[in-house]
Amino acid sequence: MRKLLFILIAYFQIVNIVIGQEKATYYEKVENNTFRFFFDKNYFLSDKFCEFKSIERVVPLNPKTQKFDGIFKDFNNNGRLILEGVYINGIKEGPFKAYHPNGTLKWEANFVADIPKGELNHRYPSNQLAMTLLYTDSIIYIKDFWLPNGTQKIKDGEGTYSFSIPFEGYNQYGFDFYMAKGKIRNGKQDGNWQILGYNKGSKETLIALEKYQDGNLLIGNDYYFDNSYRRTKFGIIPYDTFFRAESLTFKACNFDDFSNFNMFTSVELTNALSRMDPEGFTEDRFEYQFKLNKSGTPSKINFIKLTSSDYINNVIKPLLSNISFYYPSLENGVPVADTLTVTGKIYTNSEGKLTVLPIIIRREKGQ
Repeated sequence: MRKLLFILIAYFQIVNIVIGQEKATYYEKVENNTFRFFFDKNYFLSDKFCEFKSIERVVPLNPKTQKFDGIFKDFNNNGRLILEGVYINGIKEGPFKAYHPNGTLKWEANFVADIPKGELNHRYPSNQLAMTLLYTDSIIYIKDFWLPNGTQKIKDGEGTYSFSIPFEGYNQYGFDFYMAKGKIRNGKQDGNWQILGYNKGSKETLIALEKYQDGNLLIGNDYYFDNSYRRTKFGIIPYDTFFRAESLTFKACNFDDFSNFNMFTSVELTNALSRMDPEGFTEDRFEYQFKLNKSGTPSKINFIKLTSSDYINNVIKPLLSNISFYYPSLENGVPVADTLTVTGKIYTNSEGKLTVLPIIIRREKGQ
């Protein structure tokens, strides 16, 4: 399964936009100013009855600002507590605790004025301490690090590091996880680092080499994708997407949105158009159609509509034609051949740059 490295999202207010679906239930009132919100595993708002709904948050809202305001608790689909903390009018304050699905502590941190301060401890599901991070105003230091068996590899900011992190959503590498390996000096990355991609049960594959000096990226060379020179910086510490809940960003209940595949197309097109002069262009749409086999390989696309700008069309047509993979359509959980219709909107954003958003994929045979 191919996935997207970029963790980029479009921010839409749920009160103003609903795309391509019937009225959805993203939240419901519990009592007074307390509400229950429904999210997928990456903290995008999800319909209460969507198969991708994974998290329920119970939290008070400030009636004037409509921001989280008070003690909140997040639960998984089994009703187990996975995160708790306090917001003061949308600002994270005080202790936050996250829990593994088995109930053991995952991490704990203290927030001051919306950012973590001091030491933050991460633990493995076994409750073995994994790492201690030190958060300052501008830098995150890796203070200590242990392997799952309890062997300490970094002490007081000195040692070697190797930690597995899941990719979020679709990425061009085709892996579910990546592992960063290298040296830590004074709590920061230093020297040569390897980035290895893998799926569970499969062999690790080199996808990038990086070189650091005192925590600063000097060279980022992406080998697995196309051998081009890239300044791509991979995160090396565990991250939690619960911050996204604060923006109340939703996704439609389909796998193309849930997997971030639609955003993959949007980002690629937006990057290609970013240096173009949008003078005279305000907004337009494009639409194309193609047949997709059950392996996810598309046939030659038929452009139903292109924009009014030949300049823009000459950029997006080859990019769209070169997309070599789409998620197959499913019937009763089995991949089937299908016909897909894809539409997109191109507009000039507030910074005067061309932006492609949203991308909507419609399948004749549904999901």
